[in-house]
Amino acid sequence: MELRRTARAVRGTLLLTAMLLEWGTSYSEMSSKCWSLPCQNGGTCVDTEDDYTCLCPHTPSLYMGKDCDQPFDGCPSPPCANCTGPESHACVCPPGLTGADCLVDMDDCEGAPCRPPHSRCVDRLAGYTCHCPRGWGGADCSSPVEECSDQPCLYGASCLQLPDGFQCVCAPGFRGERCEEGVDECRSRPCQNGALCLDGVGTYFCFCVPGFQGYNCEIDINECASRPCRNNGTCVNEKDRYTCQCMLGYAGVNCELEIDECASRPCQNGATCRDHLGLYTCDCLPGYEGLDCEIDIDECESSPCLNWGTCIDRVDSYECDCSGTGFTGAQCEEDIPECASDPCQHNSTCLDGVNLYTCQCWPGYEGERCEVDVDECVPEPCENGAECLQRSDQERYRHLQPEGWEFSYADAAGYLCLCLAGFTGENCSVNTDECESDPCQNRASCVDLVNGYACECQPGFAGSECQVDIDECASQPCQNGASCEDSIAGYSCLCPEPEPGDVPLGGHNCHIRLLGCTEHQCQNGATCVPLLRLDGEHSYSCRCPVGFHDDHCSVSTTFSFSTPEFVLIDVTPANGTRKDLGSAAMLRFCTTLPDVVMLYFGDVRDFLSLEIVAGGLLARAAVGGAERLEAVLPGPVNDGEWHEAIVNLGAGLRLRLTRSNCSRGPCVAEVHSAPLWLFSIPPSFARVSLGGAPPELLVNTASDGGFMGCMEDLQIDSQTVLPQNIPPDRAHGLEVGCSRTQWCHSDPCSGHGHCIDMWATFFCDCYSPYHGDNCSEEYLPWTFSHEGSLSYASYDVRSNHGAGLSVSLLLRSRKQAGLVLQLQREGGAYLTVYLQDGQLHVSVPPAPPTIAKVTVTTGEWQLLTVDFLHDRVFLNHAGSRYFLGSVPTVWAEAGDVAYIGGLPQGHGVEAWGGHFKGCLWDVRLDRTRLEVDTWNGTLDSAPRDTYFPRDVVNVEPGCTSDNSCQGVLCHNDGLCLVTWNDFVCSCHENFTGKTCETRLWCASAPCATGSHCVDMADGYECLTEATFENNALQYSSEGSLVSPVTDISMELRTRAQDALLLQASNGTQLFRLGLQNGSLAVEMHSRDSVQPLSFASKAPVADGDWHHVQLAMAEPRHTASPWVITVDRQNDAGSPGASGSLDFLNDSVVSLADSFVGCLREVRVGGVYLPFVDVLEVPQRSRFLRHGGRDAQAGCSGPPVCLSQPCLNSGTCEDRFGLFYCACTPGWEGQYCQDNVDDCTSRPCIHGTCHDLLADFECRCPTGYGGKTCEKDLDDCEGHICKNGGTCLDGANSYTCICPPDFRGPLCEWSYPPVQCDTDVICVHGECNDGLWGANCTCSPGYTGERCETEMDECQSNPCQHGGSCLDHLNKFLCICVPGFAGPYCETSKQEQKDRIPWLVVAIPLACCCLLLAAIGLTLAVMTARKKRQSEGAYSPSQQEVAGARLEMDSVLKVPPEERLI
Repeated sequence: MELRRTARAVRGTLLLTAMLLEWGTSYSEMSSKCWSLPCQNGGTCVDTEDDYTCLCPHTPSLYMGKDCDQPFDGCPSPPCANCTGPESHACVCPPGLTGADCLVDMDDCEGAPCRPPHSRCVDRLAGYTCHCPRGWGGADCSSPVEECSDQPCLYGASCLQLPDGFQCVCAPGFRGERCEEGVDECRSRPCQNGALCLDGVGTYFCFCVPGFQGYNCEIDINECASRPCRNNGTCVNEKDRYTCQCMLGYAGVNCELEIDECASRPCQNGATCRDHLGLYTCDCLPGYEGLDCEIDIDECESSPCLNWGTCIDRVDSYECDCSGTGFTGAQCEEDIPECASDPCQHNSTCLDGVNLYTCQCWPGYEGERCEVDVDECVPEPCENGAECLQRSDQERYRHLQPEGWEFSYADAAGYLCLCLAGFTGENCSVNTDECESDPCQNRASCVDLVNGYACECQPGFAGSECQVDIDECASQPCQNGASCEDSIAGYSCLCPEPEPGDVPLGGHNCHIRLLGCTEHQCQNGATCVPLLRLDGEHSYSCRCPVGFHDDHCSVSTTFSFSTPEFVLIDVTPANGTRKDLGSAAMLRFCTTLPDVVMLYFGDVRDFLSLEIVAGGLLARAAVGGAERLEAVLPGPVNDGEWHEAIVNLGAGLRLRLTRSNCSRGPCVAEVHSAPLWLFSIPPSFARVSLGGAPPELLVNTASDGGFMGCMEDLQIDSQTVLPQNIPPDRAHGLEVGCSRTQWCHSDPCSGHGHCIDMWATFFCDCYSPYHGDNCSEEYLPWTFSHEGSLSYASYDVRSNHGAGLSVSLLLRSRKQAGLVLQLQREGGAYLTVYLQDGQLHVSVPPAPPTIAKVTVTTGEWQLLTVDFLHDRVFLNHAGSRYFLGSVPTVWAEAGDVAYIGGLPQGHGVEAWGGHFKGCLWDVRLDRTRLEVDTWNGTLDSAPRDTYFPRDVVNVEPGCTSDNSCQGVLCHNDGLCLVTWNDFVCSCHENFTGKTCETRLWCASAPCATGSHCVDMADGYECLTEATFENNALQYSSEGSLVSPVTDISMELRTRAQDALLLQASNGTQLFRLGLQNGSLAVEMHSRDSVQPLSFASKAPVADGDWHHVQLAMAEPRHTASPWVITVDRQNDAGSPGASGSLDFLNDSVVSLADSFVGCLREVRVGGVYLPFVDVLEVPQRSRFLRHGGRDAQAGCSGPPVCLSQPCLNSGTCEDRFGLFYCACTPGWEGQYCQDNVDDCTSRPCIHGTCHDLLADFECRCPTGYGGKTCEKDLDDCEGHICKNGGTCLDGANSYTCICPPDFRGPLCEWSYPPVQCDTDVICVHGECNDGLWGANCTCSPGYTGERCETEMDECQSNPCQHGGSCLDHLNKFLCICVPGFAGPYCETSKQEQKDRIPWLVVAIPLACCCLLLAAIGLTLAVMTARKKRQSEGAYSPSQQEVAGARLEMDSVLKVPPEERLI
């Protein structure tokens, strides 16, 4: 790359040098053009920029040319075609032109060549044109012209009239001046690809040869379009046929046949051939391998026989000949067991050696074969007359053991002494202590006896084991109605409560009147408890209430802190030493402060503190440099009520809060650590700080406030701390007793703020717009855009407001849009709060505006607070908090400008809905108020929490309404009243509306009971629904209808299939509306119709449901129009013809429900209501009045069809007006919900088999599909095994590997082009074979991998059993067995072998004897045969010859292993 850059630079330098050289040379040449005097014949040479010019002389002779070397020619650039020279020129003009240079056009019309009188001559260059009159033509208009009226054009041609004749526009297929000649469209040979062309009139037809199509047979038919080639074969389109190029493994015309690679039977040695796509595989029988199973595996190659055994190869196996090795077993791995004869007796263990054995005897046995049972009773070890019994004496010993006991030689050693009663021990030398089991109950004393015991009972108990509790109450010792409670060796009497004024009873039997409290000295409400001493003297004790102490409860323990100061006290136990078992404090307290320190023990390093933090209780401790402990109990405990707290520091830190109701939170908090007795309570704990702590100790506390409130019953390490005992010089701010003012009970904040009790005072957190110490003062509201003016106020922001900006204000407006507040920085708005559609919008560019979906322009005061928390904005309104959306983080900086109510003119306030109209009150940024009154202060003296305006325009103080009644007229003597920015017309009783324009007819309740009165513009209607049973009603409008009758409507509910709903007639005019077969049927004949119209609706209406039906003219403004039936406000049917309006109903009697059973409501004719009940004279002009008929039943009711509960299986009965309908639970169907639904009827399973369940179904999907309805084609590519970067293509229950260019095969497992043995592949431990898809390695036994590079770990399958250890070897493994197991896999238990030895003892010697006898017999037979041959004189070979022949035969028969592999 660097060399290329260098060559490029050199080439550029040479090019630049050549250019400079060329420029220099040319410049030198230019400067010396005239040096060679090129001009001849006296011409003067003049240098130009890049050439020279010769100025030729004019005398005595004329010359021309570049070098003045040619005689002058007057026509070098001739002005005319025929120019002659030499010194001057002369032009020979062509016809039509004249003049010196032939530039003048001659007038060829001078001789009037055109025939008069109406022809006109037009002069042209070298000629003229005659414009002939109609009917004449020719060059001079002298020839008569044929016109189109003479029909000169033939064969349907169109004639076009021209000024000088005509022109024929020929029809397709013809040509010529008069279209007399037919065109042969086939002459151009339009038909392609050998097609036959047939000429037609103005067209041609191509007859294609097979394989082509198209108008000109230009399209070669793509026989591959139908995709005939299967199995991914490639279709090659040819003429009139196609050819399929099949994928590997397929054949046939359409690649429809899969090639059976197994047809040639390539697999050898009985292997099974598996046909695959484009290949085959052989499943070899055990013992064979190779691509075609042609290799017999040599199982002896791995030398499996151990201990010098000879391996004999078999098919899929081997055999080890262990003869003469001293070992046996399948691999000669087992030493021949000399213990097989079980020589050791008494179940002793036989240790096998090489041709020997050793017996390991159980204890109690001895001898070479453990045959001697040692008698342990010979020394007479048992004492006290006990009988000695050997443990090996199975018969006698078995009777002394529990059922199921089995004899064990392991426990057979030793003896057992059968002791007499009362003795125990191994030798019966110990007298049994029957008291050891503690048989005596209830703390009785046990006295041991020989073979027994005796119990000495405690008072109050009896029985052999003192198990009986003596009931001392049985004698009823208690007197005066006292109840007796039995106790151990005694009783107690519960004396009855004395009546008021009586002396209580006492004494052991409640027989003594207790007189101790008769003249007691208990004070401060203490409870006197009478006592009776043991000497019979009466006394008492005082039970003190909280806050008092000493024997008579006369000393108050209550003290208070009125100022935030602390008191230091010294705490010393009564014995003068500090306990080392921990420290504890208990007190009752009362305060309203949320963050104070109450107690502090110790110094900075070692301390224990108790404080109130955020209204909750907190205890902290640290001793001996250990980690700080912290226990927390949630509050509130600063509610001004008394609370009792206990803090212990011992085996951890424990904080307990005593309260009557612990549901508010936990009462105990405990933190464990190293016990404090591992440390020593430091001496600094002797000093305790009450109500706070010195400043240097506050580093260990969470709060630093001093306690103000009351404490009482303070105990430190069980010692009561009395305020009277605190030295006066330390008790600054401490007062005995508790005096408290309930600051907030009197509502000092005037109901305009939240009162916070600060114990010594209070603080008012005022609500907007109130302020002051008592929230008694009110900020002034301001009116914007009063009476149509445009207002705003602007402010300079003087302080920085952080990211948690808050905007709050009180707003009152009726205008739907307008700017409320805007913050600008450097002239650009970054926060705008505005109204649009009566809702609050917040805009923070570049985010879109956020909207609060609540209307605030109601004319009432609305308190709005917009909070910006990081990137989210919230609105607080009417006690609810609304999340408006996410916006960029907003903060205000000093130097920004704030606008409220609008913007100066020309600043684009219209984009925010214009100026705000209404009132704003107490507008704040955070807690900084935006004041409008500029006279309340100046910028220099303005308070920090107030911004004063820099500009105020048309803002008026107070909240003033516009005069909204100006120009308003209240009708019907209504009175206009101004409300805020609006008006209200106070109407009389019978009028309503914004301006009292509407009459309220229903106010006087004109309708009968059961009907509903509805006001109309000119009257009222009494609406009701009624049930009819063939009781017709007659009506008449008496000509009151004003508008034409173009529609009839009603609502009906019925199940009657045929009925007459409405009818009327007047002469020849007729109208009927009824039901026919459940549908609406109409028959009408009006004055404007020629013949009656009859038509019906399509939708049935007799189904028991309410239906709204209407019959109306499609074009009511026309005289006649089709009529349309509408059912439930949907067009249903139309009349076959037209008819006019039904105005005759205005003068006719209308009959309703002549033969109808069902319910009707709101029947209208021409929009006028037909009342079901008698109505007084209605005020409206258009009306129908009843003229007879039987009253219908008010309301709509049908028979109680659900009363019998016909629905089964928990179905719900629905009353459908005369019929019932059972709404079945899921899984049931039928009229009565009696049938189980077959959910498989709809065939929901797209793939798979459907099985019906109760109210459900189950699809059992075939392989490759899943989902509720087997609709999902499972992705078979999940877990695919496409190799070498192949792409998996999902199919139906299969997948295909799309291989990269360098690989082939079903799984892209083979390289392409195929790799070859020796050149591309080297098998490390195996044989390489070239196959169809390249080289393949057949691994030697014990190796695996693509190139046989990995040795197989035969131990990977954990073949060794019973805890044996596996050692991996080449193509084999060895199991190292734990003691007690043997075998190739440690599968054999030696104990089991021992159990099988007895029959081997018989079998092995018997077999050996048989073999020995057979060998002896065979030897004798051979010797006899030899002697017989010698006696006959036959040749007898020597022993050497015999041995030599045997060796030679062995060498011939034993084929080398490498040859046996072939």
